[in-house]
Amino acid sequence: MDNFTIINLQAIIGTISIILGFNWWIKPRLANLSIHDALLPFVFLNAFRYLGLLFMAKEQFYDGFPSQFLTTVGLWDLATAILAIITSIALKSKWKFAIPLVWVFNIFGFADLITAFPQFFGLKLYDQNLGVIWLTFVTYGLAAFLSHIYIFIRLIRPNPITK
Repeated sequence: MDNFTIINLQAIIGTISIILGFNWWIKPRLANLSIHDALLPFVFLNAFRYLGLLFMAKEQFYDGFPSQFLTTVGLWDLATAILAIITSIALKSKWKFAIPLVWVFNIFGFADLITAFPQFFGLKLYDQNLGVIWLTFVTYGLAAFLSHIYIFIRLIRPNPITK
């Protein structure tokens, strides 16, 4: 089996697992929370996006990779992590501008992922010795991506009705 097939199988199984776990255990507990309390864990999850700085670390990629791509991914992830920390503090403190800040954070963080993921595949990074970056991509990357989806849904429907 080639690396492209492996990483895609991992991404599919990981996505299904995260969605099932979310629907079975997390979503029912979030439904009755205020929007601030419901969004907080999903925003805070992205505080760990500083891991994207791995793309900028020396010896993580061979010299043939475009340094502009690696730097962009690293800096956007770092900026997303900083925004996540600030937004988490705003949500926890229930500041009046917390929800607009969640919109800014979520648009920025989601834009980062939807531009980085296609480039990851376009450069065929999955065919390189990625070490921990591979694991980060198929676990934390998926969780971060899906957290943005939930945040958008909850922002659009702040008082969801559960079954």
